[in-house]
Amino acid sequence: MKTAARRVLFHRAWTKYNGGTSGGQLKVRDAFEHFGSSPLFEPRVYFGPETVWYDNPGNVWHPYREQALQQWDIQPSALLFFAGWDWKVLSAEQREKPPVPVLNIAQPRQMMLPDARRDYLMHPAIRIAKSTVGKKMLEDYGVNGPVFFIPDAVDFSLIPKPNPQPELDVLIAGLKNPRMARALERRLRWHNFLRRDKIRFKVQVPPKLPTRQDFLTLVNTARVVVYLPLTESQGAEGFYLPPLEGMVMEKFVICPYAVGNADFCIPNETCLLPAYDTASVFSAILEALKMDNARFHQIIEAGRAIANRHTLEEERKAILELAGKADDLWQDDSLYHTKR
Repeated sequence: MKTAARRVLFHRAWTKYNGGTSGGQLKVRDAFEHFGSSPLFEPRVYFGPETVWYDNPGNVWHPYREQALQQWDIQPSALLFFAGWDWKVLSAEQREKPPVPVLNIAQPRQMMLPDARRDYLMHPAIRIAKSTVGKKMLEDYGVNGPVFFIPDAVDFSLIPKPNPQPELDVLIAGLKNPRMARALERRLRWHNFLRRDKIRFKVQVPPKLPTRQDFLTLVNTARVVVYLPLTESQGAEGFYLPPLEGMVMEKFVICPYAVGNADFCIPNETCLLPAYDTASVFSAILEALKMDNARFHQIIEAGRAIANRHTLEEERKAILELAGKADDLWQDDSLYHTKR
């Protein structure tokens, strides 16, 4: 007799126009599709009543709108897959004592005192960290439950082929730090005013482009790409996918340390990792543009090699294996502060 597929419940919600285009939404959607690829699981998604369905081509959840659950209903055999604010769909009692196992993507910035999601880390869950540094931070903080390292993956089918003749020398991807992006823009303009060796550059600041494909196409116009992640005061990044995507497109990557990029942004090997201040990032730009051609391409090749390991297949395998162990992990009370 064929065993019924196990339901995995997802909860998503947003009110912003571009709420479906973030990296967080993208990776939760990928997890949803990973479960859908397995005959052992049946992923279902419920969209909170606060969700507004803007006509936004970048909303990665739009294809699942018509298939969505009309009400939130936890079956006794289900798994929950949560990230970010998803815990709010549960009652206070259910958060304290979830009725079924919870797989929960957790980010180090959720530990910060002003972050309301900090309380969620004390609810029992099988947690997923996106970097080795993030895993250690969450464990040291003392989250309620075991923490597993599953890095984010690149969807190689979406990545444009490397542009052999980029129009720009430098692109500054500054959506998360527009103030520094503008400061770097001013320095680049002043450099071009004073020097004969003009730098062809562009600065990206908010608003976001409509789709991730638009962003990747923009990245592919440059030889050197400067990524400005969340700062340490903002809690840094859980993973920070964009530099890895740049490496796949064979870009020379400049990116300050952001916690979640530590496993692939290896200084002077796969990228330049300047201190996170305007002067240091600007110096890194000049260093990259003046670098010996052989060394320049050596760093690009090392970045491409490390990015090639971040496949959707490896991510899918890791998530499904963890889900397969969820019941055993959930029953092991030694892994939790409190559960029942």
